[in-house]
Amino acid sequence: MASTSSNPIPPEAGFPPLTKADVIACAFSSWYPTFRRHSPKATVIAPLSDEFIDYLQSDGVFLPEGSGPMGISELSDSEDGESANGTESSDDQSWQVSFPKLDSEIRDVLFKYDGAAFPKLNWSSPRDAAWMLPGQNLKCQNPADVYLLLKSSDFITHDLDHAFDLCVEHTPSTLSDSWAAPEEGLTEGAGALTLSDEDSDEKREGRRIRSRETHSSYPFELVLKKWYDIPTSQEWRCFVRDKQLIAISQRDTNYYDFLQPDSVMEELEDQISDFFEKEIQPVFPSTNYVFDLYLTRAGDRFFILDFNPYSSTTDALLFTWSELNEIVIPTSDGSRTSTLPEIRIVTSAAMSANQALPAFSHNRYPKDVVELSDGASIAEFAKEWAAKLEKGVLDGLKQDEDGRDEVEELAGR
Repeated sequence: MASTSSNPIPPEAGFPPLTKADVIACAFSSWYPTFRRHSPKATVIAPLSDEFIDYLQSDGVFLPEGSGPMGISELSDSEDGESANGTESSDDQSWQVSFPKLDSEIRDVLFKYDGAAFPKLNWSSPRDAAWMLPGQNLKCQNPADVYLLLKSSDFITHDLDHAFDLCVEHTPSTLSDSWAAPEEGLTEGAGALTLSDEDSDEKREGRRIRSRETHSSYPFELVLKKWYDIPTSQEWRCFVRDKQLIAISQRDTNYYDFLQPDSVMEELEDQISDFFEKEIQPVFPSTNYVFDLYLTRAGDRFFILDFNPYSSTTDALLFTWSELNEIVIPTSDGSRTSTLPEIRIVTSAAMSANQALPAFSHNRYPKDVVELSDGASIAEFAKEWAAKLEKGVLDGLKQDEDGRDEVEELAGR
């Protein structure tokens, strides 16, 4: 139901107030210049045009003309623009979009990054849409890959429509849908949104209005990070409240034997705490936030992967937000204590099995993709979709060379 409220929303229960400044501080272009030397190399393409944002919000799954390596203009069962029964499709106009300037900018970045990059918008990456590519990951090798992931992702929809919805200054617009935080454990990045099966014209117009409002106050940007195969076992999510590091969670919810010794966890906790106190705490502008780190294979350097708002739109992973909000922070001198931060890892294979639902399965198959399957099972359609992508879109692009120094590869400019 459309909201008619004109009053700012109250803070989330149990959470410190979230401001627009807090959300903007977590946008990639806000923090990357400050932490560039501690971050994987990346390129920002900005601002994105209103026409491209409208394309991302349009119905259906289709790709702009000329975005693939062989000039593929669409991914459909009908490559000549006709429907399955041979008649001309009534939606031909929807296939006639192209973004040659953006295509060229993306290809230039891919060339610079040896042919592969990881995409995101200001806040979120399209991790929930990774199943759309044959590798089941976010390794993009041409503009078509980038567009397909962005267009298929609920996380990207959140960036476009709901980035500031939980901010205390936010006033719901008349055409804006009321929005509630997703179920705990089903979110990532700046947040997630599961779209209803049926989108009315009013809802679509409301989304356009919200994205234009966001775009006018903070331009949308496309971030392309150089692709690198990093072991997810060494990715860590860190929670900061009142400028104190209160908790650390393993990001990959699989069991790893090498993480189990107490000595390993104690050393990791000290390493992360030291890095936070020296490099992040003194300069990051917000009081409450979440950041993600990667520890190199040699165990001697951290890379900052992302910053996220301290709100229910960010996945608490091995914690719950109730647990995080109940952690008591010393009020004396703010120095590190023996109890903080609390660190959690997956401590058994059984615990890992309990976390083993496919990532983002709640929003894995959009309604329009299901409709495109033409009666086939999802498994059959996903296989056919991947085969089509592999044949038509992913042919012949250069892979990263093996054996490069990890730090040079991630941070080299």
